[in-house]
Amino acid sequence: MTITDEEFSRWQQELPELPAARMQRFIAMTGLPEPEAEVLVQSRAMADFFEAAAAKADARKVANFILGPLLRELNARSLHVQDLDWVVISVGEGVEQSLSITLNVQELGGPKIWVKASNEEHKKILQRLHVDRAIVPEMEAAVMAAHQLCHPGMLDLIPKYGGIAIQELRVDNWHGRTLVDLNLIQSFGVMVMGIRPAGERVFQFVPPALTVLHKGDTLVVAGRADAVRKLEP
Repeated sequence: MTITDEEFSRWQQELPELPAARMQRFIAMTGLPEPEAEVLVQSRAMADFFEAAAAKADARKVANFILGPLLRELNARSLHVQDLDWVVISVGEGVEQSLSITLNVQELGGPKIWVKASNEEHKKILQRLHVDRAIVPEMEAAVMAAHQLCHPGMLDLIPKYGGIAIQELRVDNWHGRTLVDLNLIQSFGVMVMGIRPAGERVFQFVPPALTVLHKGDTLVVAGRADAVRKLEP
């Protein structure tokens, strides 16, 4: 069997970077002495974390943070990644780095993983990796803003649980009625979480069922978004 120079070169390029080579590259990036740079490559997760952070900030400052405060805190608590309950991975636009770190954390086992995705395609890949949650912050913020524009008074929307909306309503038609009279839970599946009487600044949370409503009162309600839209307070 004959191996050409081209094949040998291609195989070399396909091999993962060895810790020793990665350490030398980190030394060139940071100017660290070899013993300190060696700490950064003791685990692949640590090396990936450093590289992802160094892509967004000064490499020497990132290294100093990891080798100083971060490792001191982890050692003081005797913590490793697999000991954590949650891991949140956010590396900006670096899709490849994000996936690499995610796979490394999954290999360690244990923690639940939330990952910031840079776009919908990135999110789909993360979902196929079965992370606990993949988030596209810009998309979620845009959806929330659109709902708030279409439905003034909406405080929050929770799509994961069937489109649950938390919204403020101003009392008009319900003046003089009690929560018992309205029976919102049975009629609409909507719960009144709090009331701010007209002219006051403080909300009363979990109001009694016999509370009488007055024009100008502000209610905070929670329920399915389509049910909340049907209310005419």
